[in-house]
Amino acid sequence: MHRLGVKGKWFMILGLIFSLMMCWAPAGLAQEAKAEEAKKAEAPAEDRPTASLGVDILSQYIWRGFALSRDSAVIQPSLTAAYKGFSVNIWGNFDTGESNPFLTRDRGAKWNETDFTFGYSRELYAGTAIKSLSANVGVIYYALDSAINPQGDSFEIYYGLGLDVNWFKLAATANQEVLHYPGWWLTLGISRVFELPFKIQDNSNVSLELGHNFIFLFSRDQVAYPNLRTSDPVEAFSGPLAGQLYATLNVPVHKYVTIAPKIGFWYAAGGDATPLLRGASWDNQQNHVYGGVNVTFAY
Repeated sequence: MHRLGVKGKWFMILGLIFSLMMCWAPAGLAQEAKAEEAKKAEAPAEDRPTASLGVDILSQYIWRGFALSRDSAVIQPSLTAAYKGFSVNIWGNFDTGESNPFLTRDRGAKWNETDFTFGYSRELYAGTAIKSLSANVGVIYYALDSAINPQGDSFEIYYGLGLDVNWFKLAATANQEVLHYPGWWLTLGISRVFELPFKIQDNSNVSLELGHNFIFLFSRDQVAYPNLRTSDPVEAFSGPLAGQLYATLNVPVHKYVTIAPKIGFWYAAGGDATPLLRGASWDNQQNHVYGGVNVTFAY
């Protein structure tokens, strides 16, 4: 059994409290959600391809609790196309001043990762109290620079479920690595969107999204993800890894354009996760605060 450190316990308790707060809503909010759904039901859904182009400008690149940048901003563009449940996404990471402690020298501004995702999602159930239950499956190919992954590129298969109960959403996603680093990742998330009572240029309401994700890692690769609290050289890490608290303000400034300032906090789950995250993160820290802005053009 993994032992949690004092800080890890407090972070987990705070995350749980945060999650429970988002699960509470007055009856008035539920009635508003039903009224909004009734309006949407009157208009037939438009079946057409969609596309979006977005970019995140962030103070740090954090991947599942691991910091993959330090002392620099990162720019992360993303292009997505979707139709009839199928979607294709291309995502990249540009480090404005790559400073990797595992290399002998800093490499300056560098494009060091490109990810390709192909997925399919389908609604399994739609109702009133439970707005929808959906499932998704897909693959992710990580084209990685050697600074990120000296062993080469990575490939994952993922499976997920999403539950929308009008005033909060739950999600569970399992990622299986099949190319390198054998093992599983499990991400559990809860989020809630608050519609704010004002608009910009008569477009959709400004909204605030609050969320909490928690990640488990069940690894079979003792080299990439070792259990640093044991003397056994062949034991890999397995258990709770990290949590993420985040807030995003979505501001529609045009029919097709949304600007979204965001802030987040990643924390180690404690116990065996603390030395693993600290040792593998570029900034030698197990907890990370980040901020930035996203700009998305959607059609």
